[in-house]
Amino acid sequence: MESYKDYLIILTPPTAIAEQVKKFKQASIRLIGDFEGMHSKAHIILSRLMRQKPFHTEPLFRQVEKELSLLEPITLQINGFATFLPTDFTTIYAAIKSTPLMEDWFKRLRKSLNEKKSVPHITIARQVPNEKAKKLWPKFKDHTWNDEFEVKRLTILQRETYGYDKTWRHFADIPFKGKPEWNILPNKKVEKK
Repeated sequence: MESYKDYLIILTPPTAIAEQVKKFKQASIRLIGDFEGMHSKAHIILSRLMRQKPFHTEPLFRQVEKELSLLEPITLQINGFATFLPTDFTTIYAAIKSTPLMEDWFKRLRKSLNEKKSVPHITIARQVPNEKAKKLWPKFKDHTWNDEFEVKRLTILQRETYGYDKTWRHFADIPFKGKPEWNILPNKKVEKK
């Protein structure tokens, strides 16, 4: 009998971006101490599927693979830092610049995954208690980080839902092989008779 698994669907930036995120995380640890996700690798989360039966979920990935592969690779732009509205905790992240092209691409991606709209971002410090965030956020608030990177594939990670090892492991990659012109509607007007 196969056990339950959790799946994480992400976009992964290239090594240079990941290394910079790691440096920001390490600087944050030095300033405020430990926080949730302090050792996680840089990524943009698209979906979390928790407590899934693999025999049911994994065939669904194969079904959406063809549709996802029609998406074209995209260049995303990092545009400084932001936070989500604080509750009892604050999350600081590298902001992805919103452009019409980026918004359209993510809309098509979310539609394929049947996901609701969310803010694409790369988390730096997750769920930091507000008293620590007051010390950390000023270090990011006025810091500029403008960079760009190309996303060429979607990655699916998995882990056992129950058990001792909670490490995410690589499950699959779905390359984006489409061309931008495939997603442009023709400008022809239909003449009424």
